[in-house]
Amino acid sequence: MSTSTFQRAEFAPTPVNKGSWSLHGNHQHGVQFYSQDKFLLEELCEYIGNALRMGDAAIVVATEQHRNALLQSLTSQGLDVARLLEQGQFVAADARTVLDAFMLEGSPNEDRFNHVVGGIIAKAIASANSDSARSERPRVAIFGEMVALLWAEGKAEAAIRLEQLWNGLARVESFSLFCAYPMSCFEREEDAGLFLKVCNEHTAVIPTESYTGLVSEDERLRTISQLQQKAKALETEAAEHKRLRQELELHVQARTSELQSKNAQLVDEVKRRENAEISLRTLTSQLMLIRDDERRRVAHELHESTAQLLATLSMNLSVLGNGHQAGNVDEARLIAESAALVQGLLSEVRQLSNLLHPPTLDEMGLASALQWYSERFAQRTDINVTLEIPKDFGRLSREKEIAIFRVVQESLANVHQHSGSHTATVRLSKSASHVCVQVSDLGRGISPRSPLSSPGVGISGMRERLRRLGGVLNVHSSGRGTLVTADLPIGPA
Repeated sequence: MSTSTFQRAEFAPTPVNKGSWSLHGNHQHGVQFYSQDKFLLEELCEYIGNALRMGDAAIVVATEQHRNALLQSLTSQGLDVARLLEQGQFVAADARTVLDAFMLEGSPNEDRFNHVVGGIIAKAIASANSDSARSERPRVAIFGEMVALLWAEGKAEAAIRLEQLWNGLARVESFSLFCAYPMSCFEREEDAGLFLKVCNEHTAVIPTESYTGLVSEDERLRTISQLQQKAKALETEAAEHKRLRQELELHVQARTSELQSKNAQLVDEVKRRENAEISLRTLTSQLMLIRDDERRRVAHELHESTAQLLATLSMNLSVLGNGHQAGNVDEARLIAESAALVQGLLSEVRQLSNLLHPPTLDEMGLASALQWYSERFAQRTDINVTLEIPKDFGRLSREKEIAIFRVVQESLANVHQHSGSHTATVRLSKSASHVCVQVSDLGRGISPRSPLSSPGVGISGMRERLRRLGGVLNVHSSGRGTLVTADLPIGPA
């Protein structure tokens, strides 16, 4: 607002600072950017003070700190602030309170704004009219700090919307308005777009005090030149940053493509190894089936053919020995020794047949086969085996019975070869859905240097045999012994 607007002939002119708000002519909506509160208050005091001295109305919607400082400054200049406030010609309102009165869902509401702010303006004009003998309508000088509060809260779009509502109100009401923003609100590079929006909503834009304090035109031109140089330097730096960003993006794209290619190769390698592992497991399962069938066949041949022949030979030698009772003593001795050798060989063949595939397993079931095997194992190794099997254990499928029998057979062999324990326990249990066998000992456990410390043929064979049937094998070992647990689901193999 110009100085002539505020001043009348009967009042002495008030000195005006260079860059004052009053030097920016008749306008409806100006904005001041500032760095220090002291500069803002000096400009605000001159702006409001001139209006009040001219008999116009003045409205200040500011923070408590700025309101108190303004009232104190106006009082020190000789204005009867208390009387002006009481008459309503001067309105000093709290920015937060007024703002909250027309905010709706985080944004200024136009109807509420026009009602609240329009009402304040109307009352101020009415008070100025009643206290003045002038014929012309008093003007209104307004300072608003509500937009700065919204901006400080990160509600930039709401602040710009409020500036637009002020412009809309200015089309139906006569007033001069100044807003103020701390320059610190626009210190980031990304604030440039919003800063331009704020400037576009005002009819007058006043830079910070560092520029308005310049006295001569030469100083202003020098400052403008410096700002132009800085702007050009910033443009160059921004272009360099853009180039580096593009190079980085290209590098990232190339690296991403390389990683995707390597990842695809890795996926193919994993699939290849998985397929190889599946093929190996399938082959292992087939070999186990072939080995079990071959053991069963060899055991059957030994039991039904070789053992029968040896039994016949033993009987023939026995008959031959009885026929030579009165004959040559040496021949009789040789016949007796041969008969004893044949009998021993027959016993070993039968034992080998039972170890390869005990006929008891097929004929009587798992419980009987384990009972027979544990007894023979104890006789051969002097290791006391405790067998715990429920009386009503019943039968399982042939493959599951063979698998459990082989787990017990391999585990007891490991006890004999590696643990040094004189005892072993075999526990067999069955639930509605699973069958479990545990083989434990009280030996030295599996040492890191033991062949069993890594999955060997025995343990890996047991694990693969159970895996094929949907079961699992776990081995727990310490210095106080080893526990082998095999768990199989009950159902079709």
